[in-house]
Amino acid sequence: MNTNRVTEIATSFKSFTKEAYHKTEVLPELFELQAELVEKTFTESSNTAELKIWDVERRLDEMNSECGGIVTEQLEAFKKDCKYICNLIKAEISGNRGEIKAFDSLSRIHGEHIILKNIELSNNEMRSELDAVVITRNGAFIVEVKNTSRNIFIDEDGNYYRTGEFLRWDSHIGEKMQVKESLLREVLNAKGLADIPIYEIVVFTNNRIEVQNKCRPLKTCFLSQLPYIIDKCRDTVISFTEMNLVAQAVSEADIEKSYPFEFDVDVFKMNFANILVSLEEAKEAKQSNWFKTVIAFFNQKTVKYAHTAAALAVAIITAFGSVNGH
Repeated sequence: MNTNRVTEIATSFKSFTKEAYHKTEVLPELFELQAELVEKTFTESSNTAELKIWDVERRLDEMNSECGGIVTEQLEAFKKDCKYICNLIKAEISGNRGEIKAFDSLSRIHGEHIILKNIELSNNEMRSELDAVVITRNGAFIVEVKNTSRNIFIDEDGNYYRTGEFLRWDSHIGEKMQVKESLLREVLNAKGLADIPIYEIVVFTNNRIEVQNKCRPLKTCFLSQLPYIIDKCRDTVISFTEMNLVAQAVSEADIEKSYPFEFDVDVFKMNFANILVSLEEAKEAKQSNWFKTVIAFFNQKTVKYAHTAAALAVAIITAFGSVNGH
């Protein structure tokens, strides 16, 4: 195999070349990776804008079949990685859509309020992202957004399950919300705002699902209920000055940290390059054999001139069929 060609393809990717990424950078990078895979696979096509990763899988499968299945095992491993990437893209899109819906719902709050989006807090022991922190005259509300199509069951201890034929444990939402509240409390305490009450709300963007919440400390609702729940809270009244101090404290504590991507993209790129080069070389070898067959025909001394045209046609048809796997 031409290892220089493999290295050339693998290193030509412009996506995922940094060591760490902020959350907002991940989806654009995934889209760029998908576009590059399409571009490198469909080199002879000018209309690739609508093609996705599964189109790359399909084309490589076709090429592998035409070449006698020479990279079947490598392709199976590659397709598993493709599925993982597709799921990441879907999850990122779903999460972004859910947050957009939630932010739109929060804009319907009637009372004075400040909305902070995608806040990341951390201390020496814990780290968590808060989808939104809403500050009103009644305190600070931590809003956790869930965009799911499955029915949800939350037990007394705060375990979060997706329901269906069986209960499928997803996470300990109660513990996650406690971590968020603890981190936010630390931030406020450090600024002398210990008396500011903190509330936690888990909001579901899909009102067609059923949510059973048995965890009493955990407040859950749908989007249409979110502004009302925040507006109706009248437990404590804080000043406008305190509202702004809370917003300033949270904004200053937002770390906006970048993290290494959880998937080894460099290995994925190299695997793709190996598969593509193997298929390219196999195709070139078949084409070379096709021309050799034609040339060999002309060198046959026993072929009569009168039958050359007919015999050549037979040879070309036979060789062409061989090249295309027929």
